[in-house]
Amino acid sequence: IDGFNLVHKIPSVRASDTPQRSLIDYLKHHRLTGTSSVRVTVVFDGSPVETGLTGHIRTLYSGRGSADTLIKQFLDQAGNHAQNVVVSDDREVRSYARAAGAGLLDTTTFIKKQLKNSARDNSLDKEISYPVQREITEEMRKIWLKE
Repeated sequence: IDGFNLVHKIPSVRASDTPQRSLIDYLKHHRLTGTSSVRVTVVFDGSPVETGLTGHIRTLYSGRGSADTLIKQFLDQAGNHAQNVVVSDDREVRSYARAAGAGLLDTTTFIKKQLKNSARDNSLDKEISYPVQREITEEMRKIWLKE
């Protein structure tokens, strides 16, 4: 993920004193990166504010180079390009990723798609009371045993 491209699309993150940290928190809170088995790398331009691994999200900084260059290097080193998805609005990065065979999402599509998936996942988190669970179990027993 091209970090600052995404920062600029989320007003609450953009307004933060520490947008890099806020973006990581936003991604985790809204579960925008899917499950914890999905490895995510967020690349920012500039010097490190905070580096390392936060759960399944790795944060990298480009230092004196550019995040775009770091993303291209990451793609060059990646084994199976088809398993990688690049989230960026930068035309050059998108062209490079497309040529490498990686998946592509612009930041707006990424946010919309992931928020939609997150909302659908959250709807599955609803609790079912014990009496309702028993009722469902009894109904399923009758169906399966053809009573």
